[in-house]
Amino acid sequence: MGTLLVSGNLFEVIARYDTKRSAIHNSSPLMLTDLLDYIDSSPPTFGALLIMDEALSNDHYENVSQLERVLRKLEQISNGSGFPILILTRDPQWKRELSRLLAAHSSLQLEIHPYIRPPMTRILELLQKHSGGSRSAALSWFRSSGRPETEVPPDAKKNEPSQTSEKKPSFFDRLKPKPKQEAGRAASSTLDKDFERVSRGMSRVIAITGHRGSGVTSTLVNVASVANKRGLSTIIVDLDIDFRTTNLYFNRFHEQSQRDEAMSASLIRTLARPQDHMMTCCHIKDELWLTALGLSFHDRLLFEQYVNAGKLISLLSVLRSRFNLILLDMPFEVLGKFQEALIHIDTVGLCVNNNIYSVITTLRNMEADLSRESIAYLNAKSKAIVTKYNDRSRFQNELFTPEAVSKVMTSGLLDAFMYEVKTAGYVPYAQEFDAQIESDLPIVFSSRDHEQAYGSILLRLMEATK
Repeated sequence: MGTLLVSGNLFEVIARYDTKRSAIHNSSPLMLTDLLDYIDSSPPTFGALLIMDEALSNDHYENVSQLERVLRKLEQISNGSGFPILILTRDPQWKRELSRLLAAHSSLQLEIHPYIRPPMTRILELLQKHSGGSRSAALSWFRSSGRPETEVPPDAKKNEPSQTSEKKPSFFDRLKPKPKQEAGRAASSTLDKDFERVSRGMSRVIAITGHRGSGVTSTLVNVASVANKRGLSTIIVDLDIDFRTTNLYFNRFHEQSQRDEAMSASLIRTLARPQDHMMTCCHIKDELWLTALGLSFHDRLLFEQYVNAGKLISLLSVLRSRFNLILLDMPFEVLGKFQEALIHIDTVGLCVNNNIYSVITTLRNMEADLSRESIAYLNAKSKAIVTKYNDRSRFQNELFTPEAVSKVMTSGLLDAFMYEVKTAGYVPYAQEFDAQIESDLPIVFSSRDHEQAYGSILLRLMEATK
């Protein structure tokens, strides 16, 4: 059974969440224009349809016309009863465009969300409502009653005799060996041993920087995810107020900032009152927190008043007493506005790609945004992170390895940046790398190679390994 997911290019992202491959009926992306051919080519064994913006064309008239043909086709197949169809969209124009079809077809429903992209939690909820069972069960798909029809009422459960409490454990049961608990999947045994050496009493402030497009935010998000998975209390401070790309990586924060003006101003409120950070920051999960600005917040006067080096220094002094790891999202142009805070940062993760264009752009941006004194601090505190690593890239007829990238950067191209920079690690490029911004599933959770890579980078940034 399952739900036929008509979501265009967003299909691959959503499918990664369906680990049991039971909620989604189709195995490849579908557009609305593909639906009739898909239904004709195979028996309609799905129980419901979920159609999203990414599967629609820009022509509203054509979309409505195509949808009407699909409705007629499904009604013919089901002898008039139809299949439940839900359109999940951010475009309110659909309400007017579909008014006639909504009135004529009880199986068609429309849900409008106010977000840039549909919340992944809502998509999964809709998919799981019909991950199995008969099509008759799908008719209750749209009903949002708190309890499934088959759920036993709480009062009935209380009246049921307990089967497990009748037999008391004997004395000999105590002598039996206890069953071994299944250990959770780890990145590698080597990483496990290395992370055991990390003191939970230590605190590190790490800034992730680099030129635009070098993978600064992606690196920060994945390093934070590894740290949280390894039990390190972690907070992300997104100081990139012009781009605010953490909104794209963390659905939870984006959704809360859309509903709550106070959360939308999280960064401002946290910088203004650092002692209240547990109330002003967004709790992502476990021991991972985030303070940033929502996409809807635009108060330049507050930017100038609170987003500055002095306020950041005060905030860092408070966060050190609460978190093992404080991660700062600071591309070069942002770092240039916080140069006074460089002395309070323990380590800088310098993101660069292994091609000569990225190396030169890194040094030119560094020279344009930072003073010579700040570049000297940066040189002393930096560890290179080679992002989107291309194992075929060459420079001067030799492979452009991470070590070679570091040597070229400090070879005298910029006289204020000439001392050796150690390499924290490299991130192998993958096709799924750019899909991270469409979901809240960092690539570190979907690839063992990336889990290993980011784990090693985190350890070196925290100086926990040799």
